[in-house]
Amino acid sequence: MKLLVLLFSVLVFPLREVVDVQLYIPTQQHDIFLNYSNDNFSQAISQNGPQKITAHIKNANYFTLDLDFKLSPQETFISGLPPALRENTLTLLDDCGSFKDYFTNISLYLQGNIRYTGRPAKQDAASVITAKKADCVGFANLVKVYLDAVGIKNRLVKGFYLTDSPGAGELLVPVPHRWIEIILPNGAKFFFDPQRQRFSAEYIAIKDDVDFKGIKKFKVNLVKKSKKIVN
Repeated sequence: MKLLVLLFSVLVFPLREVVDVQLYIPTQQHDIFLNYSNDNFSQAISQNGPQKITAHIKNANYFTLDLDFKLSPQETFISGLPPALRENTLTLLDDCGSFKDYFTNISLYLQGNIRYTGRPAKQDAASVITAKKADCVGFANLVKVYLDAVGIKNRLVKGFYLTDSPGAGELLVPVPHRWIEIILPNGAKFFFDPQRQRFSAEYIAIKDDVDFKGIKKFKVNLVKKSKKIVN
């Protein structure tokens, strides 16, 4: 009986894993960060002096997102795409009964056909399709086109991906990064990283108008990290 009650509660009230991270950022560049939240991410920045910033970041998984809705292909937009990109988009749309099917096709295509490269190259969607390689900007640009092709609102997001610093314990290295925010027809908003095919608490978002070239290098101290399961 207890097992049946637990199963019912999971089906009616889907469980979500939430990761909460507290970061200490010793930098004067507090004005590049912002407070922001959507359905799978929240970021709160507080300044504790001229050279001290604390960031609280929460990330939740996607269990509660409803992706089973009908697609609305934008024929005019698709017909205006470069030939190779147009053919690629139509192939991903073929036999898709819902946005969930289409999103799955996009994910599988990226995993199997586009490899990451850090070398300088054109990062527009058409060039990525031709070269079959991209950096984070190219991955995000390509997925943006796929979403625009079916009328799903979206925007590119600037920020940093936090990587471990070898031998430095709890010290993290922020790597300039680009990902995308997807806005579903029901109003739900969530971050998605096309390059890594996921999203997590290892990200820091910055303001859209900030130029990466003007940001001085800094490192991040991991103060606390916790994980919990919630309904």
